[in-house]
Amino acid sequence: MITDELAASRDGWRQRANELRVLANATRRIDGWDSPAGRLLIERLGSCAEAIGLLADRADDLSEAYDLHLQVVSVGGRIQL
Repeated sequence: MITDELAASRDGWRQRANELRVLANATRRIDGWDSPAGRLLIERLGSCAEAIGLLADRADDLSEAYDLHLQVVSVGGRIQL
């Protein structure tokens, strides 16, 4: 049924968002060292963590879109793009 598929997609995107946040936090916790290479590593890891966090936000947005679509379909409506 379409509602089951929408709910599964919504839940899948929520799970992906949570996994991405865990990855971003783990990336932020990596320690560098006091040297030019260590400082560069920390800078790059910070950039990666920020990008991963943005991906998590987009996954949340997709989850919300699936949830909205599910609500509309549940009451017999349609979304036209």
